Amino acid sequence: MKKLLLLIFACTFYQLGQAQTTDSLDREKLLQYYEAQQYAQAAEYLQNFNKDSSDVKYIKQIAYANLMAGKLAEAKTFYLQVLTIDSNDFNAYKQLAKLENDPQNPSKKTYLLKANQLNATDADVAAQLADIYFKNNLFTKADEILKPALNADSANLQLLNVKMPLDMVLKRYNEAIKAGNSLIKSHKTPPENLLHQMAVSYREIKDYKTATAYLQQAIKEGISPKIASYYGLLGDSYESMKQNKEAIETYKRGLLFENNGSLYYSIALVYEDKLNDKKNAISYYTQYLNSIKDTEKQKRHIAFIKNKIEELKR
Repeated sequence: MKKLLLLIFACTFYQLGQAQTTDSLDREKLLQYYEAQQYAQAAEYLQNFNKDSSDVKYIKQIAYANLMAGKLAEAKTFYLQVLTIDSNDFNAYKQLAKLENDPQNPSKKTYLLKANQLNATDADVAAQLADIYFKNNLFTKADEILKPALNADSANLQLLNVKMPLDMVLKRYNEAIKAGNSLIKSHKTPPENLLHQMAVSYREIKDYKTATAYLQQAIKEGISPKIASYYGLLGDSYESMKQNKEAIETYKRGLLFENNGSLYYSIALVYEDKLNDKKNAISYYTQYLNSIKDTEKQKRHIAFIKNKIEELKR
């Protein structure tokens, strides 16, 4: 690590030497600051010798030292100063985008756009910009941003994290699965959200068996507010494979986690339509009615279910 630091600082000092004399800058002292990770002192020391305000390399070093010291406002000021001298400095735009914490801040998007125009293959910039477009439902724009970066580095995890949900929205489920497989390999224990995305993608290509396996993994990986919906999808997958008893048992397991009306309804439908079990269908339709909270909004639907119950009783 120390050898790497020495190499970085040797390059830094060579750049600084282009504008500063040996007499004015104690390179050994600056090196000691960096090796001790005393970045605030390094930034202060560098600023004492900032005689040439037009030296981009020198200003970038001060900006970087402030950034490493956690003095983000100061770092931002110096990166903006870099752009007043060189409006095409990719690194300055990239760092300014990182310094904008709010992903919805227009400035962040502006900096990322400019950085991406200067270097369309930078994965960090492309992933951030594509994610902004994705979250604003600009899916085609997000796709356009990702393509050159993925062409340069198709295995980049940052890019794949954006690509997978984008592929799903654009109904490119085989591509989503391919990206998901790469992401899964990068995790010792894949997160439940990734497993859920894989399950949904496999369901969309009608591979219900594989979808079922991923949904079971998602359930195993964590009990979350989404658990009932996972059981709902899992039960529906069993239904699609005509495994109706397994579907009912799965829906019922989901009810252990949440008094979910849609699960009651799904169970009732299986009993009525698939198993011709009127008694159980009536029971679960009744439980479904009892789970409805906003009865005013659901008046017509409630009337429909009550009518269905009456028909089943005949």
